[in-house]
Amino acid sequence: MLNKLLSSFIFVLCCSSASAQIYTSAQQQDWLKKAEECKPSLHKTIHHPVQEVEIVKDANAFQGYKAVRKGNIADLYSKSFKEKKSIVVDFGEHLVGNVSFKIKDIGSMQDAIIRFKVTFGEVPSDLALPIEPFTGGLSRGWLQDFVCDVSYDGTFSFNRRITARYMKIEAVGTSVYSDFCFDHITFEATTSAGKSQTQLASTTPQIFKDIARVSENTLRDCMQGVFEDGPKRDQRLWMGDLYLQALANEVSFKEFDLTKRCLYLLAGLSNPQNGLLYSNMVEYPRPHAQQTFFVDYALSYVLTLADYLDATDDKVTANDLWIVAKRQVEAVLEEAIDKDNLYSNTGYQFKGMMMSIVFFDWAPVTLDTHAAIQGYLPYVIDRCYDIAEKLGKTDEVKNFPSVAKKLRSAGKKAYWDSKKKMIVSGPDKQTSYTCTSWAVLGDLVNAKEAREAIKNVMADKNAITPGTPYANHFLVAAMLHCGMNEEARQYVEDYWGGMVRLGADTFWEYYVPDNHLFSSYNGYTLLNSYCHAWSCTPIYFIVKYPEIFQK
Repeated sequence: MLNKLLSSFIFVLCCSSASAQIYTSAQQQDWLKKAEECKPSLHKTIHHPVQEVEIVKDANAFQGYKAVRKGNIADLYSKSFKEKKSIVVDFGEHLVGNVSFKIKDIGSMQDAIIRFKVTFGEVPSDLALPIEPFTGGLSRGWLQDFVCDVSYDGTFSFNRRITARYMKIEAVGTSVYSDFCFDHITFEATTSAGKSQTQLASTTPQIFKDIARVSENTLRDCMQGVFEDGPKRDQRLWMGDLYLQALANEVSFKEFDLTKRCLYLLAGLSNPQNGLLYSNMVEYPRPHAQQTFFVDYALSYVLTLADYLDATDDKVTANDLWIVAKRQVEAVLEEAIDKDNLYSNTGYQFKGMMMSIVFFDWAPVTLDTHAAIQGYLPYVIDRCYDIAEKLGKTDEVKNFPSVAKKLRSAGKKAYWDSKKKMIVSGPDKQTSYTCTSWAVLGDLVNAKEAREAIKNVMADKNAITPGTPYANHFLVAAMLHCGMNEEARQYVEDYWGGMVRLGADTFWEYYVPDNHLFSSYNGYTLLNSYCHAWSCTPIYFIVKYPEIFQK
């Protein structure tokens, strides 16, 4: 995710030695200990291929390819594979876990090492698009293609976790003196999600039932030892994804200890000198953070903690982590707000951070985020104050309501075009769905103006559209916030329903309806993740607003 951002990153000298620590070492160690106490057990289920398929071109299919049933899967376990040479098997659903297989002799004994080329795919195009030349902006190691040497015992287990629905097996090195078929191919799937607790009304339209099911599949496969962003890539906890995963979990699996674990991990791995949270962390071999700072992601910690407190009434955890949530807001107000009450830290430089940025979306073109962060800040400040009220700590943030009011007033003055009835952002007065969404959610404009702004930006052919389900989530949230209920319903049906109609059994990292090959990784689509956490939230809307989506 980070490579595309490198040109935008501002490198600053780490000034940790010059400042006092916000959190003590003992405090952070205690948070990490509490995170470990919440570590979930992984539930395991065994799966086998359900059918043989052929990947064929289809101009109407996602990325131009689809899987078509072919042959008889039973032949895999009884007929010569040396003669067949190649097969694509379908496990019938998207899975995450460990894959192994075993071959057995038919005729003469195996008298040599057998070499296979094996490629896994989340979607059919993963097995059809050319891997080489590799031009991706991330590591080649993320691709799931392998050379497997099978010794005389006939068994092979992949030494890394696999995320896939399809498995292509090619025999590239066999003996002329022996023959074989497969004894078994086993996918041991893992997740920390338990049984779904989602209940939809019988009146729920089928398309929303399907969207809810695919949402749950997506969240389930991203629930491992932490809430991962994508089980294929990046296999880590990102704070922006966490916020949306926690929302979806709240109405589906209700595994609140996993949310608690992630909140404690992020706090335990934060920068102790300035108190800021790093954007993401990796769980293994031991929890460690990637030392980058996304302003909007750090602030999303406040939202996640506030939602967790609302859902669980766990004031012990909220009290523990209150200092962390409050610090994210205070740091941004200290370092990024100018005398005119505008977020003006345009270089996104934060003291003590090696890299920092404001994210919000991978848009098809460069997104100006000034109006978005201006609306986002008072939205977060309000939620932080909500936490303070529940914990009896309003004296610590008694200025927050007046600060939020000033930010809203300044934001409307700077970014609301009263003639065009639109939100504009930056020196070029860029229009975008994302800035409009956050200006609405942050109440920079009133409800009538909000509805006008959303309708007008969606009618503007020059407006920057979202590149990710992540940004689209907040557009739907903005519609619901200002009373555009029918528009929100239709948007969820069109956008996430569009993925369902294209055959998605988990939702994707990117979905641009008029450009299925969109990728932020130098346009190298094979690096895209097709089970990605930030796309799982339609189930939250469907359950939270039954009067809109379940009738």
